[in-house]
Amino acid sequence: MRILLFGPPGVGKGTQAQLLAEKYNLLRLSTGDLLREEVSLSSPTGRKVEQYLKKGHLVPDDIIFEIVDSILIENKDQDILFDGFPRNLNQARDLEKGLAQLGQSIDIAFQMHLDDNEIIRRLVNRWYCPKCGRIYNYITDPPVIDGICDADKHKLSKRSDDTEDVIRKRLKIYEAETRPLIGYYKSLGIYHEVNARGSQEEVLNKISNIVDDYLNIKCRSN
Repeated sequence: MRILLFGPPGVGKGTQAQLLAEKYNLLRLSTGDLLREEVSLSSPTGRKVEQYLKKGHLVPDDIIFEIVDSILIENKDQDILFDGFPRNLNQARDLEKGLAQLGQSIDIAFQMHLDDNEIIRRLVNRWYCPKCGRIYNYITDPPVIDGICDADKHKLSKRSDDTEDVIRKRLKIYEAETRPLIGYYKSLGIYHEVNARGSQEEVLNKISNIVDDYLNIKCRSN
């Protein structure tokens, strides 16, 4: 099973991807995580990635797919969850080509949806632990003690780009680059929109119901 999860910034993709990966024993594939890992390993690809990141440039698709294709081959027998990837139509088509070479394809494409005003409200209330990386949200997932990480008691910090002006710019970029994926995955008959309003458990249940239906149909067809 290969599931794809995408949506605008602040919609809760990362949280749901982690919960889904644990629930269905999926390999979670996040290109951001993969790029950072390559840089930390100082691999040949990682050194190329680092040059782009240092300049604040986007990493070219051909370099991204060097990593992604390698992961797909190494884990061809593993169920995979693509977290926030692909980000545009070119990446979506290249991913399909890469999977097709392994006799595979995306089974379900989820787009998590929220009203822009709700996204802004969430992101301006987002904080993170600089020590362990855990993300908190004072709207949906606040810490037990105000300003303190539940896990390691470290003081929480706020990202400099979690301001309304910057968030609105990021949402415009999403509309231009990523929203076209909706039509693409609709044309493949695998698209599902999920309303991301509600608790983490409620949103997980919405997604899980669709996954369970898919698995049940697949089981009956076999």
